[in-house]
Amino acid sequence: MPPHPACTLEIQHHPLPGSEYPLWTSSSVFARCTGIIVALGMGGLGTLASAQDVTDLAGKPAADPLQSHNELPTVQVQGTRPDTRTYDRAEIDATPESNRDLTSLISSHPALRLNPSTSDNGNHGSLAPESFSIYGESPYQNQFLIDGISSTNAINPQVSATGLQAGRVPGYSQTYNIDTDMLERVEVHDSRVPVEFGHFQGGVVDARIKTPTGSNRFSIKQRFNSSNLTQQKMPEGALDDWNNGQPGYSSNWKKHFTSFDGDLRVTEDTSALISMSRRDSAIQRQTRVLDTSVPIPNGNASTLQMRDESDTVDNLFAKFHTRWSGDTKSSITFKYADRQEDLASSDFANTSWSNRQTAYGVALDLEQLLESGKLTAKIGFDQMDALRDSSSNEFTTQQFADKSLAQYVSGGFGTESLNQRQTTAKMRMDWNAFGTGSIRHKVYAGLDVQSTKASFERDEDAFATLQSLQTNGTQKITTRTQYLAGTAGVGYDTMGLYLSDSMQWGNLGWTMSARADHDNLFNNTNVAPRTRLDWDAFGDGRTQLGLGWARYYGLDMLGLALQQEKSKLIRYLVQRGVAVDKPAGEIYSYAGLQTPHSDEWALTFTQQISPFLEGGLSLVRRNSMDGVTQDGNATDGYFYTNDANAKTKSAAISLRTLKPWKAAAGEWNSRIDFSWQKTRRNHDSTLGWEGSGLAPDDIVEVDGVQTQRRNKPSAEFNQPYRLSVGMTGKWHQAGIAWSNRFNWNSSKTGVAYLGTTKGVERYGTVKLASYWTWDTSLTYQPSGIKGLTLSLDVLNALNVIRPIAIANPILANNIRYQTGREIWLSAGYAF
Repeated sequence: MPPHPACTLEIQHHPLPGSEYPLWTSSSVFARCTGIIVALGMGGLGTLASAQDVTDLAGKPAADPLQSHNELPTVQVQGTRPDTRTYDRAEIDATPESNRDLTSLISSHPALRLNPSTSDNGNHGSLAPESFSIYGESPYQNQFLIDGISSTNAINPQVSATGLQAGRVPGYSQTYNIDTDMLERVEVHDSRVPVEFGHFQGGVVDARIKTPTGSNRFSIKQRFNSSNLTQQKMPEGALDDWNNGQPGYSSNWKKHFTSFDGDLRVTEDTSALISMSRRDSAIQRQTRVLDTSVPIPNGNASTLQMRDESDTVDNLFAKFHTRWSGDTKSSITFKYADRQEDLASSDFANTSWSNRQTAYGVALDLEQLLESGKLTAKIGFDQMDALRDSSSNEFTTQQFADKSLAQYVSGGFGTESLNQRQTTAKMRMDWNAFGTGSIRHKVYAGLDVQSTKASFERDEDAFATLQSLQTNGTQKITTRTQYLAGTAGVGYDTMGLYLSDSMQWGNLGWTMSARADHDNLFNNTNVAPRTRLDWDAFGDGRTQLGLGWARYYGLDMLGLALQQEKSKLIRYLVQRGVAVDKPAGEIYSYAGLQTPHSDEWALTFTQQISPFLEGGLSLVRRNSMDGVTQDGNATDGYFYTNDANAKTKSAAISLRTLKPWKAAAGEWNSRIDFSWQKTRRNHDSTLGWEGSGLAPDDIVEVDGVQTQRRNKPSAEFNQPYRLSVGMTGKWHQAGIAWSNRFNWNSSKTGVAYLGTTKGVERYGTVKLASYWTWDTSLTYQPSGIKGLTLSLDVLNALNVIRPIAIANPILANNIRYQTGREIWLSAGYAF
């Protein structure tokens, strides 16, 4: 009898977590945890022997990104897990996408939902990655990993507005803005998530950097798109902001992407890979220039000018892989990602600023085969920063007593930054399978330690002033606020322990696992049990049924702990024309907060229909509880509570080919995913922990009818039904590959907030029609020029432009439209 598929899955597809960095930190908790790791490692080295190796996908030679373009992977019958989706190098190349970021790659995943009000908001020239929700959870409660190490923004992922405001530095959940051209594969864990993964409520996205093979090969790629090759439609009310390139909008841009890979053999046992990438978008923005040559500069004496601003993302990854012996291998990885968006606004005179997200780190990964199994250890260090730099540190609203002169706003708030320093250490032991009676066991255990320091920094004093020039030439100051130079910092340590035992008895597989995490920020200890049952109905791997129950504890958000310290850097100098010189005195309290958590029930079913086709079904229910919300006000103080909750029901059906099928003289691979989701929540998840929890029994008004809040349709991340059909054909002799993805989004209810009347919130709804899109990619590798690859990607080839979201149904100005046809041209050469 072949090995039971459930056990095969557990063994082959649990990525070995961790890959971290130097352990220098002042935290005594972290030091003690490091000692535990060293002790565990020494004990494992001294007692364990004969390894039945767990398949290490990261150790396989990486497919050449040009030669494998548009080729989907060969799928094995055993090892399929409907709750884990792997995008390998071939599928990454075959996926028509826009900005080559993680969200674009996995956007058709059936568990994911994007927020249409932000995903098509007229800012298509931007290179910022979109946020997404997995099974209705907060978009800021996904765990992003690079080679098993967290790369998740724990400070301010919900602050994405790019406008100029004191103390607000934009951030994104993904601290490393990764070019997917640099990845070997991406694993998405959406349900029945293995116990080695923690600190999330939604799902886990683990990006794996390419592994060097020592092939002495090099490749270079160029990719191009512009606004002239992209069709868009904007509502009349937003047209001026869009045409002028106001922050958050872009109507005129040119994108140039360049990437380079070098795979080198350093010695017989050591190979190195260096990957570099620059993605650049030159965006036209209108700026206001004040004429300082006139006697009294004012808003009337100003001109509007269009100029090119840049949104640039640089990536640099280097990995050195060494096999020290048949039983020992190691990798060291250097990571760097830097995005800078330069901005200007026609609302401000002589004002420009830039938003920047920089992340860099180093990771050491060690794997040792022992007589009793396999021991892996990862240590790493990451520095992840977000910075806003203004052209001035004086932000002035200038008014005039002489009404013939127009007011203007100019200046900025200097340089402000949010910094997240993270030190991580992980160790995991996979013991060889062993038996107790008729039951076969596969056991692994691990330790996961992380120390995180977060800080807000302002380089120099900044001022915000509202003043009026009097007819006698003096300035009357109405308000003046000082933002003090300084640093506000918090930090915390977490330690996680986990244990998993996958038991096999005949055709039945049962995994019992648990994870315990402790943090010294909220001083919470959380135990998350996870269990799954897998049944191979006929013992041949063709018919498999899975059940699972799991608890996931969420990501601790350091941003709320920074608020109190940040408020100490603010002083009110003048209020209502009176000098006061007093501190802001804002109070923020988060004492007693519980860690948010979600409970999940999952049912999965897979059936091999034929040697060429497999079908799958999954049913997932999530209950999200104890989400963090904010209440209070600036006068009486703010406090955080655990009032946010949500419930999501989801179903998905999939069909995929196991082997290529023949048609039109080509070989085809295909996949179909159909999904349904329904979410009810009592808060606006786009606000993160800055939103407030709302009672579901409160009375609100929807389309003029009063009802309970629980009956109001959900607006954000709402797409009830989705269908994705992917097909890739290859004609090997001709060197042609053709990839297609057909997407259908069902009709839905668009919801908009209309204001409050007599204490009752009013909402309006509009029925938004369903729509189809077709994304296609054609790749040609001419036989006469070895190594050359030419590609044409066309997204939304049928140019379907439909309303997909609304902000206010009364004001048609706020309708958001689907982006139309988008054309990308690319060329690559490998040598």
